[in-house]
Amino acid sequence: MAALPSQSLLHRLVPLAPVAGGAPLVAHQTADLFGLWTTWEAECGERCGPPFWAVVWPAANVLAGYLLAHPETVSGLRVLDLGCGGGIAGIAAAMAGARSVIANDVDAVAEHIVTLNARANAVTLTLSAEDLTTTTERAPADVVLVADMFYEQAPSRGMMAWLRASVSAGSRVLIADGGRPFSPTKGLLEVYSKRVTVSADVEGVPERLVRVLELLR
Repeated sequence: MAALPSQSLLHRLVPLAPVAGGAPLVAHQTADLFGLWTTWEAECGERCGPPFWAVVWPAANVLAGYLLAHPETVSGLRVLDLGCGGGIAGIAAAMAGARSVIANDVDAVAEHIVTLNARANAVTLTLSAEDLTTTTERAPADVVLVADMFYEQAPSRGMMAWLRASVSAGSRVLIADGGRPFSPTKGLLEVYSKRVTVSADVEGVPERLVRVLELLR
């Protein structure tokens, strides 16, 4: 596990800031992902994985905004934010009245940032570091949130099998997709879409169309 970034580094390079288009959410986020990565590695003196936790990714942003605008989606329900990163979607679910929210990510640094972001937004989340998609247990939630997770073929295939099994077991699954390479294309109902401006340095394009999709039985 990589060393946690220091409070000084977070203050300088990953400050708390409003989430664009996601008022009243705030989150630790960086304006220079690659500069942060280099500085973090220099600080801890070892190789670190990409600090994906320092970016509010477009799909999580749009999904968070959707939940705040449609609180009935999660109000009074148990919610799982799968592969939560900085936890923006899960935090929005808590703000929208979810009964409980599990913020799940195998990256321990992301879990640390989730804790800070949740505190900054005055909500409480339960942390989970287990790779749930490799287990035979189904989602421990009424609603599963998945945002910007479909980058690699094999993990995406395994995740979709687990998500479909969770839907069959009674969970509702909402997938927010910004056009990632291995995003699902079948058995989905589009419930919302929005075109958002993104960092061209990080994304390679100036904007992305994000769709919020419900996985059907």
